[in-house]
Amino acid sequence: MKRILRDEKGFTLIEMMIVVAIIAILSAVAIPKFNESLALTNTTRVQADLQSLDTAIAMYRLQNGKYPNDLSDLDDYIDVASVQAPTGDVYIDGVLTPNSDNENYTLSSNKQNAVFMGKLRTDFSQKATTNSEG
Repeated sequence: MKRILRDEKGFTLIEMMIVVAIIAILSAVAIPKFNESLALTNTTRVQADLQSLDTAIAMYRLQNGKYPNDLSDLDDYIDVASVQAPTGDVYIDGVLTPNSDNENYTLSSNKQNAVFMGKLRTDFSQKATTNSEG
């Protein structure tokens, strides 16, 4: 019986702690990269959605001679109900910004463009942009 117990091989506590430490280090590197990739994906999605909405707004204006009062006016041009904004972080002028209020797409104050979080499509970028408007 003693010989059986002596021959059993297993991991020591030190070996297990080293494995856990390695997993923790890999996680510390991987999770921020994953979050950054998710934010970049959300930013690209917002840009594409705003472009589609802006195109629908232009088509609405061409056919009706005026800008829409609400995004629901664009139902003949785009399935507005299926265009839902992402709930995670996005890049606005190079700054990682959370959508903490779970905002959705709306029309700008002049109703000529769609906006998200009060920003136009050109404001969503991983790199900072300079605005030449004064």
